[in-house]
Amino acid sequence: MNKGRILIVDDDQFYQAFCSDVLSEEGYVVRTTFTGEEALARLKQEDYDIMLTDLIMPGLDGQEVLERAKQIKPSLDVIIMTGYASVESAVRCLKTGAADYLTKPLNPEELKITIKRAIELRHLFDENVELKGLLTLYETCQRISSCLELDKLYGLSLDAILLGLKGDAGVSVFRSKPGENLELKAWRGLEEDEARGITEILLGEELKQIPQRLVTLESPSCNREDAPGYHLRLSSAIVLPFRVNGTVEGAMVVFKRDHNGVFDRMDLSTARFLAEQILRSLENSLKYADAQRLVFIDDVTGLFNTRYLDLALQTEIKRAKRFKSHLSLLFVDIDFFKQVNDSYGHLIGTKVLRETGKILKSCLREIDFTIRYGGDEFIVLLTETDRAGAVKVAERIREAMEEHSFQIRESQHLRLTCCVGTATFPEDTDNKTDLIHLADKAMYRGKETTRNVVYAASSL
Repeated sequence: MNKGRILIVDDDQFYQAFCSDVLSEEGYVVRTTFTGEEALARLKQEDYDIMLTDLIMPGLDGQEVLERAKQIKPSLDVIIMTGYASVESAVRCLKTGAADYLTKPLNPEELKITIKRAIELRHLFDENVELKGLLTLYETCQRISSCLELDKLYGLSLDAILLGLKGDAGVSVFRSKPGENLELKAWRGLEEDEARGITEILLGEELKQIPQRLVTLESPSCNREDAPGYHLRLSSAIVLPFRVNGTVEGAMVVFKRDHNGVFDRMDLSTARFLAEQILRSLENSLKYADAQRLVFIDDVTGLFNTRYLDLALQTEIKRAKRFKSHLSLLFVDIDFFKQVNDSYGHLIGTKVLRETGKILKSCLREIDFTIRYGGDEFIVLLTETDRAGAVKVAERIREAMEEHSFQIRESQHLRLTCCVGTATFPEDTDNKTDLIHLADKAMYRGKETTRNVVYAASSL
């Protein structure tokens, strides 16, 4: 008799065979995979009651497999297998939706009892539909509340709403920074091009002004015959707005297709409950993001510091590779800055550094990064900027510094200049460390010549 279907995910063939033998003898239907990617593919094609996954694996680890598996099938019970040294990680998995965990080396009796208990609980909840729904909602809210990463929260929250409302598709639309336009952050039940097309329509219609409170749409604009989403038959929708301290952060829109009817009063009640949970997590995530930003801010200038430089470079180089675009780095050094400190004191030197940071930012776009590298040295990251563009911006900075009058006392002003070195990815190098080194070397070549000059790495 088939007691339940179990999927075992482990890159260790011994544990695969061990678990399969023990559980098959107990009457379970067992399937095995070596990777998380293969396991997720199977979940989309086949139905399982329990997934038993190792925590440490090449490629997707157990935590990632857990999160993605819950997106595919929220009701799936996931049991984590872990070594003694990584029990803390297993506990974190419990907080994000795992049903239980087992420590390696596995004990056959403990394995049997753990699986039996999970299956019996499933049968209990299957017999009580209302209780099962409440438990699923509770587990979903737990996963949301434990998430502090905004990028993950957009997707997790959308999963929760779709699950709670039995929706067919949805989009998360939020601002990356205060004052910026709303943009698509996550989507479910749609292809990416469909999600972007639908979002564009929503931003021009229903989301042009974010509603003050939750609203239903009997016939959303994306369901018009001339709309790109018409073929999806998204005939009913709920808009959940999110405001933090009175400021609009974004909204989530969940759809039902024609054949699934419309959202009812019970759905609205569930949506309000979930929106409250998501809002709390959103507030916590924003506070966490603010705290993280403080770690990356230079105390003197208010610019980013070297901790942020490594992260920004890594991210922007990946983006440049993906889109086959350019990334340029400028290395800026104030000429004879030591004399400022020696002649006027460090308080004036600090004031000069602060004003220099403002000059740099005034010469750049919003999408560029300004970093204080140390002392009187600054780094500027220019996204989607080639060699010629980098030299042009560098000249703009050099001229702005040369023309600026630094007020050091009430009736005393100071003129300063700077040297700027430039380097560009991928023409000069495809390595982030070399990108800094080449721009720095170009800057020093300028200091060795005339100062108050721009020097490109390509001329070294």
